[in-house]
Amino acid sequence: MAIRIREIDGHLVALCAAKTKAKAGDIYLGDAAHHALTTKFGVDWVSEGRLKIEDEGADDIIKKLMLKEESDG
Repeated sequence: MAIRIREIDGHLVALCAAKTKAKAGDIYLGDAAHHALTTKFGVDWVSEGRLKIEDEGADDIIKKLMLKEESDG
C-alpha cells in the first residue's frame, strides 16, 4: 500500500495514499518502500519483545538482505 507521511498539528501521520490527495510537504512512499518498512518493523518489534508472535510475517528475502546490511555496518 502506498502511503503519504504528512505533518498535521505538529505530528507526523502516515496516511493511505489512495484515500488522500497529495499536499505540499508530503513524503510519498510507494508500495516497495512500504513493504520494506513493514518487514523492518516486524523483525525489530519481535526481536525487541514488542510483538510476541512466532512469525513476524517478514519477507524472507528482504529480511535476509536487511540483516546482512545491518551486520556489515
